[in-house]
Amino acid sequence: MSLSSEDSPLLGLQITASRSKVAKNSRNNKSEQRKNMIWVGVMSTACILSLLVLHRYRKSGFNNPTPQRTLNDSAFDKIASPLSEELLAKLNASAKRHSHQVPLYAKVQTLSYQIYTGGAPAYILDDNDNIIKRNEECINLNSYGLPEGTSDLDLQCYLGLDDTAEDVSRRLSIMSDAVNRAYDIADPDETTLKIFLAPEFFFRGKNGAFEFVNEEYEESIGECSDICHILKGLENIVADERFEHWLFLFGTVIGSEKLPKKDNYDYQFYNFAPLYKGFNPATSKRIGKNFIVPKRYVSNIDFLTPLRHLTNRSIAMELLDETDPSVSATLMNPHLVGHKRYDNEMWAKYKDELSSLGYNMIEYGWFYMDGIAFSVEICLDHLVHRALMTYMADVVTGSKTRVPSSANDSVEWVGIPRHQAQISLVSSAGMDIIVASLALANGGHIYLQDGMDGNTPVQTTYGTDECQPNEYEFFGGSQCVKRTAVVSATDVTFEYEHNLNFTDYAVYADKNWKDVVDSIFSKELYEPRLTVYDPVNIVLIDHGDV
Repeated sequence: MSLSSEDSPLLGLQITASRSKVAKNSRNNKSEQRKNMIWVGVMSTACILSLLVLHRYRKSGFNNPTPQRTLNDSAFDKIASPLSEELLAKLNASAKRHSHQVPLYAKVQTLSYQIYTGGAPAYILDDNDNIIKRNEECINLNSYGLPEGTSDLDLQCYLGLDDTAEDVSRRLSIMSDAVNRAYDIADPDETTLKIFLAPEFFFRGKNGAFEFVNEEYEESIGECSDICHILKGLENIVADERFEHWLFLFGTVIGSEKLPKKDNYDYQFYNFAPLYKGFNPATSKRIGKNFIVPKRYVSNIDFLTPLRHLTNRSIAMELLDETDPSVSATLMNPHLVGHKRYDNEMWAKYKDELSSLGYNMIEYGWFYMDGIAFSVEICLDHLVHRALMTYMADVVTGSKTRVPSSANDSVEWVGIPRHQAQISLVSSAGMDIIVASLALANGGHIYLQDGMDGNTPVQTTYGTDECQPNEYEFFGGSQCVKRTAVVSATDVTFEYEHNLNFTDYAVYADKNWKDVVDSIFSKELYEPRLTVYDPVNIVLIDHGDV
């Protein structure tokens, strides 16, 4: 069946996918049945031999990290069996499929991108006259709104350009600046996995979201929707030999799709994180390098509530002209009308199309990359324990959930790791690391990058929350916490260590940062910077327990 771009509004690309169903031939002949039984016995023996070989390899591999050797015919010279050649092929294939269980990296270094991605404040305090005045960034923009549950003085505006293609280009350029700066200051050791972590809402457009559009793709002139341009631009950044040992979580993209209904404000909403593994295009393929991480839950701060939906606009109207078109053009706030989850059914619908474009979907917040077990969450998903709840639900339902595992230019689907995540990642805007949400292996690390709290000092408190008096709380725009289990004859508990071994670097050391982010991100909050953590050991796992 041929699929046109009208069938897949996600990327605005023309997608042609051929699907065929191979009918199974029935075998009623008893002779054939006997052959099948013999074949099952042979394959069972092969599987047992494969597991033994892999088990011995893992044990020797962790203690003696030498290059992986491919089994060859000489290894089976002493086996007097006519099936040795076929068994050799099966074992080699099995070893390749399971190679994701042998980590390529000994350490991890996270480089967190601190940039304010929230709405620009509509009102600011004039330091000279000590009076409240309108923020010039918001004037003449059709994007005023209010974060849900706040006062009129918290009125904000979305920043962006009328030309959405130019807007996307500017955002990609700003992201590229941060990535290149990160490369200059990162650990050059190839045994250290570098993780570039950006905050939520980096790509959102001046009305609060980039719109998914049904447009005909013209390959001859390279037409592409805004969402398509974002993904292609990010793909180009990571396809660089410099980033062969890097993992990128590029914040999130906010998208909306106007539904074909009479209501002018009836939309579907999407918030997703593009996740990539860098690679050298001269020696590697893009297969297993591109991922989409959908956000499940809508936060009350994900969207501004437009002025047209506010019941009390008294203070706002003192400074804003009632006839200003700003009061009517901002995208609706789905959370205000009871829209508590993003419309992720679309992702399931176009999962095959995403795959045809080289993307795999991380549906449950879990994945493997080069033998390392990860969990990944976006803001509110972390607060509601999405990764942990998925893990627990998978355990009690028989461990049938399958998540992507990428290694050696291929992707396979494997079970959620029983030992939980060696590394957890959170991209957020208005969130901290929550102890009750952690799904970490013993000695594992979680990294969070926030897009609103860059001015918050990094600190840890204990017992200050009246609702949770026996819990740790962590604060700061960039956060890293290590969790360790302690089991004794009299107690079972977890210990937490807030990692303070980091250095902050300005992204724009040789130019005026306000000129760079002008009209795209607010200049009234804080300067973009990189929080670079010292490399830490990736906790080793006995993968026989996966």
